[in-house]
Amino acid sequence: MLNIENHDFTTHKFLQLCEAISPSYTTVTMTEYICNQHPERFVLLRHDVDRMPGRALATAQIEHELGIKATYYFRTSENVFKPDIIRQIRDMGHEIGYHYETLSEAKGDKKKAFELFKSHLDDFRNVCDVKTICMHGKPLSKYDNRELWNEHDYRDLGLIGEAYLSVGDDLNYFSDTGRTWGFGNNLRDYIPGKTEKVFANSTDDLIELIKSNEFNNFYILAHPERWTSSALGWGIYYSTDLAVNLGKNILMRFSEENQTAQIMKNNSLSITIDIEDWYHIPSVCGSSFSVYKNVSEFFEKWNGRYDYLSEPTKRTLDLLDEFKVTATFFIVADVAKHYPGLIESIAERGHEIACHGADHTCILDPKTKVPLTTAEEFEKTTLEAKRLLEKISGKEVIGYRAPNAVVTGWMLDSLEKLGFKYDSSVALNSLYNKSDSSLKGVSSVPYYPAAGSLEPSKSRGFVEFPWAYYDMGIKIPTYGGPTLRFLGSKLILQGLKQSLKRGHTIFYFHPIDISEEKFPAIGNKRPLYWIIKGKIVEERIRYLFKKLEGVKKVPLRDRVGDYCSV
Repeated sequence: MLNIENHDFTTHKFLQLCEAISPSYTTVTMTEYICNQHPERFVLLRHDVDRMPGRALATAQIEHELGIKATYYFRTSENVFKPDIIRQIRDMGHEIGYHYETLSEAKGDKKKAFELFKSHLDDFRNVCDVKTICMHGKPLSKYDNRELWNEHDYRDLGLIGEAYLSVGDDLNYFSDTGRTWGFGNNLRDYIPGKTEKVFANSTDDLIELIKSNEFNNFYILAHPERWTSSALGWGIYYSTDLAVNLGKNILMRFSEENQTAQIMKNNSLSITIDIEDWYHIPSVCGSSFSVYKNVSEFFEKWNGRYDYLSEPTKRTLDLLDEFKVTATFFIVADVAKHYPGLIESIAERGHEIACHGADHTCILDPKTKVPLTTAEEFEKTTLEAKRLLEKISGKEVIGYRAPNAVVTGWMLDSLEKLGFKYDSSVALNSLYNKSDSSLKGVSSVPYYPAAGSLEPSKSRGFVEFPWAYYDMGIKIPTYGGPTLRFLGSKLILQGLKQSLKRGHTIFYFHPIDISEEKFPAIGNKRPLYWIIKGKIVEERIRYLFKKLEGVKKVPLRDRVGDYCSV
């Protein structure tokens, strides 16, 4: 027998969510929020009643008993618009609003849709006062109901706001659409222009964020029909959600270009390039299992040719020019010594110069998590690398990427101390974790890392730009680099598009990925590491650039100012 109390999206779990909110935050209605009638710390709790209004009455009662106010948006369909239930919920102190879908009902005819809207609004106002409205997503419709207001003004009807269009980008928005608090299955349930910075997957994750007291606000959408007290009801709605999500994924696949234009148009992508040569990889230099302890030892003992970097770097610069992309180049500082003029050639083309360490040495054993250096030594060598890159480029270096993406919380604290404004090393995925942190709450969008940690926190003068991934039940790394070489461009594209729907994200590669020369065969820990490279990888990069042509591409220096002053 199913014990639903152990499962998410049950009445029991909803009660736990409300019990977390009640002692810590004041709850406000949508009207109170829009009229700025709220304290500094608050929760804006919203319910879209798409079906099963009886369950809305149950959630409203739970909230009422805990002193919580919420806003309930009802559709006008016959099985949802129940005046007696609406009045009962209103009398508990909750706000009632109209969950409109008239543009879909009118098949895109905005004049007809507006007349329908006015008629339905009158029906609501015969029952109770209505001051705010909320679009119904209607996933099988090709119309976004919010577009009705491109030609009309809801304020002419005595309304003061719309639940998506009238809220600020300062809110931490969470929605249970798709049976997850993430956004992977959302077609239209997002705040236009907003980049999410805090994430939860399960209700337990959301409860933990609420209890942490780190955030001043939460904007939470919960559909009452999804939260049930019976095992049968839970199973039915679980199956329904799976079917709907499958349908959404099919729609997203077959309307890929439209979805890109509509959902991702307000987000941006940073193309980042790691400047390192073949001997910088951990099987050759700079790790606990490398042939040479570091690059210095490599050059002391290596007598053969070493430069396989200069030629593909020139081709990389030409490729970026071709697609009119300004990128961020994370450069290993010892390149300045062994490749005269290379860094200057990058800076002269207007690209951002950022730091990729002094000599690409790992600061942590990725398996044992044992530090391979001290904070003091890391700060000394990194400051020297920063100053060298600044001297060559003539500009301040504010960005850092950890060698081999092996990163720790204390590293970020040291970077901030040295004057860096951001890091871009965190790679959340289900295959590996090269950090010493759990990465709980991390997604693919920029966030402020907590002191001594890689997990999200409140505002800080330092930001983390994590890498892209594709969530298909498990999280597949799709940020580029080795994953581009081994997974191919189509899967990478899907991951980048999904990550762009969450917000700003990262793609990267190495110039040596497109080198057509055979590298020296030393280092036996990764014998197949370079089995795929050269022209095939260059064509994959071109494919991605063409497919993402409509996405704004900016160097990271142009985005960091959105989070902290530069």
